[in-house]
Amino acid sequence: MGLSACSGLLDVTDPTLVQDKDIANAAGANARRLYVLPLFWANMQRMAVDVAMFTDERRLVIKGTFSDDLYYLDRRDSEGYEAAHTSANYSEDPHLGQATSVITQSAVVIPNIRAYTPDSLKGDYLAQLFAFRGYAILQAAEDICPGFPITDIVDNIPVYSKPFTADSAARYAITQLDSVVATVKDSTQYLQFARVLRGRALLDVGRYAEAAAAVASVPTDFVVQTEGFSFMFINPYYWSHNNNREWTPMGEREGGNGLPFVSTNDPRIGPVFKVVRYNNPADSLYDAAKYTDNMAAMTLASGIEARLIEAEAALNAGDPSWFTTLNTLRATMIVPAMAPIASMPVTTDAKVDLLYQERAFWLYLTGRRLGDLRRLMRNYGRGAETLFPTGPYSMRGGNYSTATAIPFVQSSEQRYNPNLTSGCTTR
Repeated sequence: MGLSACSGLLDVTDPTLVQDKDIANAAGANARRLYVLPLFWANMQRMAVDVAMFTDERRLVIKGTFSDDLYYLDRRDSEGYEAAHTSANYSEDPHLGQATSVITQSAVVIPNIRAYTPDSLKGDYLAQLFAFRGYAILQAAEDICPGFPITDIVDNIPVYSKPFTADSAARYAITQLDSVVATVKDSTQYLQFARVLRGRALLDVGRYAEAAAAVASVPTDFVVQTEGFSFMFINPYYWSHNNNREWTPMGEREGGNGLPFVSTNDPRIGPVFKVVRYNNPADSLYDAAKYTDNMAAMTLASGIEARLIEAEAALNAGDPSWFTTLNTLRATMIVPAMAPIASMPVTTDAKVDLLYQERAFWLYLTGRRLGDLRRLMRNYGRGAETLFPTGPYSMRGGNYSTATAIPFVQSSEQRYNPNLTSGCTTR
């Protein structure tokens, strides 16, 4: 009797604990999907900040606290950035980790959407998640040095990949984007999103005609942007500059090879004078009017990018329409109006230079610049010393590093992935 009286007294029910069985339904699947949305928007913005700092879009004038040093990846500090995050006390890769979180979380959600979401919504929800996965994988392909992993989850169990190169990761991204086309039901937005991303990935692997075909039906006025919710998801470009204007001003012919983002006074960027550097009064610091407040959206894909993809494909095919496309895009800038480019360059190298400068101004601060510079190296045979900032590093002394891609943190990945035996295979 005594034993029976104790029955149930030691059973514990935690009303705050949510178990899988509690959300094994349509509402639970949708809640998981809604978690991935802000995760994707925030992380893709943060990856784009690294791209801006690593290339010639932004420059680091003065370093902040230790944590700020780690967040703002400057090309001068690529090795220091890697070393700081390789310590045993730091568990997440600061750049690849942003992509990995989107890839793994979407992998958890997709089976739940398949199992529990009504058919009327299932296709579009899956298309959205596959588009996010494709974007994150493609961003990693364009940014990170060869040899990086793409960790995924299947049946709630981590699946550790072998090392990826830029090409193999771009091809993997294409398979995710093909899934968008296969599953989408009514969402024109995510279908067009996937088409632009496919065109971008196909450019990276040098399949130019296929890239043009992929984006042919995307309207020029199409756009997909991030959305802001709270302090955690504010626009990182605006936040970093306006909370310490000495950190990340616009680049201006940085390291000799950088583009003249300030002096060109291009309306697609809108440079705005902010302050004179306190320890160098001759150095005026500018910000871009492109992002005007904490909730300013970052463009993830657009019809303008689709036309630029078509222009690059035409240039590679020897079709002079590439030049007409550039001037047609300029005509879309009504306020303020943009003058057309006066004449087509003569040499092939000059034509490529013009196309990539137009890409740089149209796609400024959207995370494309590093992928463009690396594609110029892979597909056009350009030398890194002609593309990246180089020579003396005037802001802090020394010289720019020779890295041409963002390192991934070997310790945090290798700790669990038996397929990785070395870090970057090349920089």
